[in-house]
Amino acid sequence: MEIREHVYLAALLHDIGKFYQRADKLFSDKTNELSENVKKNADYLCPLNKEGNFGYQHAVWTLQFLTDVIGVFKKIPDFITNNFDYNESKDNVFQLAAYHHKPSSELQALISIADWWSAGIDRRQSLEKDIDNTTNNNSINWGSQRYKSIPLYSVFNGINNGKGISAFDLSVLTIENKSCFPHDIRQKTDGVSQEKYAKLWESFRNEFDKLPTDTFEVFAESLLYLLKKYTWCIPSNTTDMSDVSLFDHLKTTAAFADCFYMYKIEKPDDFIYENNRLILKEGVKPVILLGGDLSGIQKFIYNIASRKASVSLKGRSFYLQLLIDSIIQRIIQHENIKATHAHIVYSSGGKFYMLLPNTDKVKNAIAELKSELEKELWKQHYGQLLINIDYVAFSYNIHYKGVDFEDQTNQDIGLLWKNLADKLVNQKNKKFKKLLIDNYDEFFEVNEVSYDTKVCAVTGIESVNCKCLDKNDDEKTFVLPIVKEQAELGNTLKDIDYIVTYRSNTENKYMKNRVKIDVSTFGIHSYLFDQLELTDDDADFKKITSADTCMIKRINNTDYLGIPLKGNSCSYGFSFYGGNKQAQIENRDKTFEELAGNGYLGILKMDVDNLGSIFINGMPPKDQSFSAYSTLSFMLDYFFSGYLNTIRNNYNNDVNILYSGGDDVFAIGKWDKLILFAKDIRKNFEDFVGRNDISISAGIVFVGNKFPIAKAAELAGEAEHAAKKFDNGKKNSINIFGENVSWENEFEYVENYKKQFVEHVENNNMSKSILHKIMTYAMIIKDNAIKRQHKESEDNSYIWNTVYYLTRFLKRYENNKNVAAFCKDLRDNQLLKTRNYELMAVAARWAELELKE
Repeated sequence: MEIREHVYLAALLHDIGKFYQRADKLFSDKTNELSENVKKNADYLCPLNKEGNFGYQHAVWTLQFLTDVIGVFKKIPDFITNNFDYNESKDNVFQLAAYHHKPSSELQALISIADWWSAGIDRRQSLEKDIDNTTNNNSINWGSQRYKSIPLYSVFNGINNGKGISAFDLSVLTIENKSCFPHDIRQKTDGVSQEKYAKLWESFRNEFDKLPTDTFEVFAESLLYLLKKYTWCIPSNTTDMSDVSLFDHLKTTAAFADCFYMYKIEKPDDFIYENNRLILKEGVKPVILLGGDLSGIQKFIYNIASRKASVSLKGRSFYLQLLIDSIIQRIIQHENIKATHAHIVYSSGGKFYMLLPNTDKVKNAIAELKSELEKELWKQHYGQLLINIDYVAFSYNIHYKGVDFEDQTNQDIGLLWKNLADKLVNQKNKKFKKLLIDNYDEFFEVNEVSYDTKVCAVTGIESVNCKCLDKNDDEKTFVLPIVKEQAELGNTLKDIDYIVTYRSNTENKYMKNRVKIDVSTFGIHSYLFDQLELTDDDADFKKITSADTCMIKRINNTDYLGIPLKGNSCSYGFSFYGGNKQAQIENRDKTFEELAGNGYLGILKMDVDNLGSIFINGMPPKDQSFSAYSTLSFMLDYFFSGYLNTIRNNYNNDVNILYSGGDDVFAIGKWDKLILFAKDIRKNFEDFVGRNDISISAGIVFVGNKFPIAKAAELAGEAEHAAKKFDNGKKNSINIFGENVSWENEFEYVENYKKQFVEHVENNNMSKSILHKIMTYAMIIKDNAIKRQHKESEDNSYIWNTVYYLTRFLKRYENNKNVAAFCKDLRDNQLLKTRNYELMAVAARWAELELKE
């Protein structure tokens, strides 16, 4: 029996009883699911609360669950024996998990402290009141069984001292609809119920029995995704943590427990065990927060040198996702680390953070990996991409709810993130420093250019290894081998349902025979399959038997165990990825020209406003915990990596998501549809966070279909940057046609008048000349703004010229009541205000482009 495995699994399942308890009848009800044998352990598992009742009764249901699934555990080789009795030892998964509130051994106490670190509180100071009928949640009387009725409140509710009241229903995780979006909670019936818990629990138990048990690693990794699927929407604690999901609490508790255990093996004297409690000696920092930041992403995606860019653009974006996943795999699979996906607090948008033990072995492994990854990235990408990796060792002070790191004590957790983020930024200013020093001659000596050297048509890099992108292309476009691979990857994405990752220095011959594409990065091979290829009885991947190197993830679908896959010693999971589907024509991806149609091509960039500040300062100190930050990270990743695909489904033929992750969106499409796509993202994001002051800003530009994509992306970035300056930095806007427009107060106004312009031109014979006049006079307003800055005289002629023009225009249409009324409204109301005039010019330009088509 491997003790580390039992510690990790016990921590991962220590609070699973909360799920079970809320689905079952009361402890005192004789018809509940608890066996008499398990009930007898309540005295040992549950401390008494102030009322003299058992507190933390969920621990009893945790033990019951583990007893129920003992048959599954016995299938895992070398985990427990067939004649196993959990009462024989205090340090098996049963007792380690169930006794974490009333520990009687050193390892049980270790699970307790991991629980406290994850939750950010010492639970011995505040026992759950399972029979109380009051709560601070919006002054709602939840009744005598409130813990079964209080839902998971949105972690966004309290950001920046907010007073949000939105919460989630109990639902299997999915991106197919809005069932995973929150709704306002105003009364008890808006919450959840035992009946809903029971239904969700039944589905969870059915799928639990389907988990693979070939090895412990395979079982544990597959279980993690099952917990994510079902417990993402369950509040971890309905007393003081109702905005933290049970999943994120279980995950971070498991990570901390593993870190403590491995640290304790290396430095056992740094802990003191007394009175059934494990205490860290002063100054000891047993855990590190490791951060990774892949820099150069934006330029890598769109800084491409030819019209052939369209064939590889999406492939380059997806390649980056595989690249960061491969880096994470290399770290957690290192022989001196051997971590799990539970150790990953956050991974999206080219960044990742994970919790690891602060041991010499781990730190040496990180230094080794950092050097290896830097060399391999340079070899593959010639400096276009760089992975910055650093860490901060820390300790958590439970009583003061603060972290100690470096020379800082009792600091907010947000400052720990900031400290690490600053270290990663500092590394960006020293790109490839060690590599350049160690290989000075190779970098700076003049190299002869071979006759066979060609210039990659996409990246502009010279190489003798360039390959023909398309043999059927008369132009014979040559690109680097990795660019050709990325182009093939982009073409394959539309048919992909699964990613199979396999750790090997050589390609797998069985896979290569059937795979659509094999992408190899850092020794991690990523094979892309459709569903038929994996479920077929002759599927070659079933011949893989390396237990800890093969994982199968289903893309954008959480039904990862429901398909009867054929394979041995493979773990299973799912992954959200923004934009694997692209606009199609004749069963192929549309070119830029085909996306634009007869009009312009739109380029869109969006991201969340002040996200860095939200992470560092936005969460109230009383709510800060590692599981809370994990919940916040998950929610953002769910929306941008997952649900964004559902929004795009309404624009299947017109919009492509080129990059989406973290809090960023980069999309391209037919100009008018892309405006509406941006509007839908903003509206859905507001619905998801449950408030309008956590906002998202956008920049959008429109170019001809042959305009260089790199330059267009740069212009979109400038537009997005301009939107962030709107209203003295209040943001929450879209920069469109060069004008910042507030999402909250102005976009609807602009869109409404755009529609009226189009309606009157198309159906009421109104001349389009009015559009040009409004835009011309609006330019004078822009010039006046510049003149004010230089203290020059302003030109106010546009005011009387507007009145004069619209008065004559009215006479022209005096027999057309609709047009006359519209123009009179413009003259007498709308265009009297300078800001309205600026917005009307945007509406006019929008209408002009729409009418051209």
